[in-house]
Amino acid sequence: MRPWQFSKPKGPGFGISAGFYLTVLSSKPVLPPIASLVAPKGDQDVVEGFGVPLGKSADKDALTQPMERGAYAIATRDRKTVLKMLVLSKDEAYFDPEAFASSSMAAGCDEELVSRIRATWTVLQLTFETHDPAVYPAVDFLLHIAKRAAELTEGVVADPVSRRYLLPGEVIQGTDASHLDARDVVAVTYRDRPDGLHYFTLGLQKFALPELEIYGVAEHAGVIASRFLLGASQSILGGKLLQIG
Repeated sequence: MRPWQFSKPKGPGFGISAGFYLTVLSSKPVLPPIASLVAPKGDQDVVEGFGVPLGKSADKDALTQPMERGAYAIATRDRKTVLKMLVLSKDEAYFDPEAFASSSMAAGCDEELVSRIRATWTVLQLTFETHDPAVYPAVDFLLHIAKRAAELTEGVVADPVSRRYLLPGEVIQGTDASHLDARDVVAVTYRDRPDGLHYFTLGLQKFALPELEIYGVAEHAGVIASRFLLGASQSILGGKLLQIG
């Protein structure tokens, strides 16, 4: 008698790197309850899923009390994706708002964004514990949790891998719910080199994929190079993988 054979869940050909995480910088001294962030049935802007504190004394009442320093587990309803959220003070997270505000990185940022970062009280760090093999649902869940948390705390979402800070309305740019939008996870930037501008992506490494780059770009061709790299990233995230070379 032949044993049962089960096919493995189909994925896009890549997974999620352990280095992919997002951080929410809260400008409110008192955090909202986890129930206003994620709930089994969802409600209006509340993300659908489960959220529980991981403290030893956690009980049902803790779901409706302001979140406090510590760890929380956040999962999709099918439990294929589980996030860990660490709530820390800005000092524990070694984040200095004024250091950012006075840096060159803040020079071109929106005034509201800089103002919110300056007012940071608490840091909420979101990492993957497990993720849906299809990848997109897991990333979509992470983005919605980060966006909702930033909305509730009048905060900013920091994307360290892509080296950018986002207001809540900038976190999710894609409108098609069926696939991952490169703009939500990949940034394109450049640096000056003797042979011209060097354009490159920051974000494909979130999926253990190589970043893309173009050397010797003329100044007038910068927009074209940026769009090309973003389009190529979109193709890769759609499953059309490239080889290093």
